[in-house]
Amino acid sequence: MKRIRTLVLSGGGGRGAFHAGVYKFLTEAGKTGLDKDHSGVWDPQVVVGTSIGAVNGAAIVQGISAEALETIWLGLREHDIQGLPPGMQFVSRWIARRAFREIIGVRLPRVPSDLATSPAPDHFWPPLPLLPKWLGERLIGRWINLLDTGPLKRTLQDRMHFDAQRIAESQKTLLIAATKVQTGERVIFCNRQLLHRQTGETRQDVVAGITLDRVLASCSIPLVYPWTYDPETKAHYWDGAVVANTPLGAALDAVWEEPIEAPVEVVVVLMTPWWPSDGDVPPMARELPESFGDALTWTLDWALLASFRERLRLINAYNRFAEQERAEGRKPYRYRQVKVVVVAPDDFLPAARILDYDEVSGPLIEMGYQAARKAFVEHFGDNH
Repeated sequence: MKRIRTLVLSGGGGRGAFHAGVYKFLTEAGKTGLDKDHSGVWDPQVVVGTSIGAVNGAAIVQGISAEALETIWLGLREHDIQGLPPGMQFVSRWIARRAFREIIGVRLPRVPSDLATSPAPDHFWPPLPLLPKWLGERLIGRWINLLDTGPLKRTLQDRMHFDAQRIAESQKTLLIAATKVQTGERVIFCNRQLLHRQTGETRQDVVAGITLDRVLASCSIPLVYPWTYDPETKAHYWDGAVVANTPLGAALDAVWEEPIEAPVEVVVVLMTPWWPSDGDVPPMARELPESFGDALTWTLDWALLASFRERLRLINAYNRFAEQERAEGRKPYRYRQVKVVVVAPDDFLPAARILDYDEVSGPLIEMGYQAARKAFVEHFGDNH
């Protein structure tokens, strides 16, 4: 029986060029060294994206080719994604620009008010409490996020040609994750109605419809970027990676109508190092972080990976039930077989890469391509 193919794209900001490299490999028609089922184009029926994974996922479901996605990433620069919020005044802009120049190597412009997505807070935050309020406000300004996503919204429209109608009409299922600011709940936006695979009822945590603002909501990193308001649900959202960087459960619910006998093949693209719990520990994990930057990167990556590890353990447990059912011939089957293929870099990508969109995208694309090839040869090599 034909396998159901699902692609899960994790968050990671500027690291998302890695996704483009993986997709480039998946769409190749003549892969060498693989079995006959995987040497051709690996075309997903379901795409799941969080944060920058939502951006790349929307592009894929919309029908952008791997070559076009690569070209877009090679042309992106920091000012195409972000800038300083218009509420920042002289002193805070000076400090922010010096800090970001140190982190990402460029001077970020202030986003014009007519393009900005940042809310204007009602209350002034006085980081200079010794100054009179009026003077502190004039020097510091009113802002509650470090960067503004107005440029990203424009890039989605002008470069990626985001088309909600094409996504709604696509034969592929797209799911993107976001986090409600005021409750901390994970919400999934989907281009079609999604039902629970066990009860057949509409999932309460899934909202039908993919809009430009909902893609932006999935990318709204707390404190760094502003939250995004969705008029239909009347809620404000932050980045989905806050609670679920790789929502595998929703991905499996997306194929609930398929016969339970049909196995699922899930390619999960991480932007953190990965190795199985029972595998050999790589050399870089035998050491400790050597700097504050290293410690920040490790902390962020392990936090993003935690929910995936737990979900993978659960999938492996259900797989054992599925294997037992089939070995004993106990029909009708209750459990679907799920094969998870993890594509990940061999080493840490610096945390600064989350905000960095520049010439390094080329090497990241190549890294993603090679990581995908390595994973496919390991799982689907023609010598298996």
